[in-house]
Amino acid sequence: MRLGFPQSAGIGAIVLLVVAGIWGATLSFTKEALIVVGVNGFLALRFAVATVALLPWVVRVKKESITVANTLWSVALGGVLYGIFFLQSLGLKSVTTAATGFITGTNVIMVPIITSLLFRTKVSRRVWLGIALTMVGLGFVAGRGLFSPMSGYWMVLASAFLIAVDIVAVEKVMASVDAMWLAFIEIATIAVISLVLSFQSIEGGFGGIGTLTSASVISAVVFNGVLGSSFALWAQNYYQAIVPSAQVAVIFSTEPVFTALVAWIFFSGVVTLNVVLGGVLVLLGVTIADEEAFEYLGSKLLLRRGEGR
Repeated sequence: MRLGFPQSAGIGAIVLLVVAGIWGATLSFTKEALIVVGVNGFLALRFAVATVALLPWVVRVKKESITVANTLWSVALGGVLYGIFFLQSLGLKSVTTAATGFITGTNVIMVPIITSLLFRTKVSRRVWLGIALTMVGLGFVAGRGLFSPMSGYWMVLASAFLIAVDIVAVEKVMASVDAMWLAFIEIATIAVISLVLSFQSIEGGFGGIGTLTSASVISAVVFNGVLGSSFALWAQNYYQAIVPSAQVAVIFSTEPVFTALVAWIFFSGVVTLNVVLGGVLVLLGVTIADEEAFEYLGSKLLLRRGEGR
């Protein structure tokens, strides 16, 4: 389903970098919106918009890709994604945007651990080194928040764990499912769950008309729903088939950096020295732990050394 869009790997890398930037910015928009609207109310609005925005693409999915089994698995993963966004948003209410971004990035080190436990694969020393560095960085980013089990830091960390679970599930279970159908059902599932829970007054509903029409809520719903969900998922599905996977891993690892920069520059977010130092260690750790990203950067470094001789 190329639809005449550029298929250059170079252009694809730029688009995916834009996607990483958009994902980083969504946390700042979300934090602003959650000041005036409940978590479930916001999620219902965001993913309802995203569901509608994906409809033109879903009608093009091949009918043979739409099976009962695939749809049920997609619904189940949609439930996992709801948990991710709910916990992350709940934690974001008390954790700075920059810290939330770096803590979320720790999902990379959780993937090999989950894979090792479920499929009895061996974790290499390089990965353990990356895990160790990431954990040290997490200590700097979260600080004393790690000593309070009910703190927002643990909620964000729990969302990062669910991201890792989702990654493993998609790689091991959902390989045969059409990516667009999977994305559509997942997004629609989040919209339904959050809508139902919003009416149960679980973590806030929609509020009044004044709340729904506030600039912070409208901008967050449109930006996160259209760009952060629909466009980002389309671009990811479209260009990951063109751009080498190792390069994609490196590009997406920049998301926490964009999160911190957008929060600091455009939303007057607080970025402390501890978060900066911890963030650097987290990025270094996840890059070392991610085999494809590590090998890609290593090959580029060796190539530059060779050219310099």
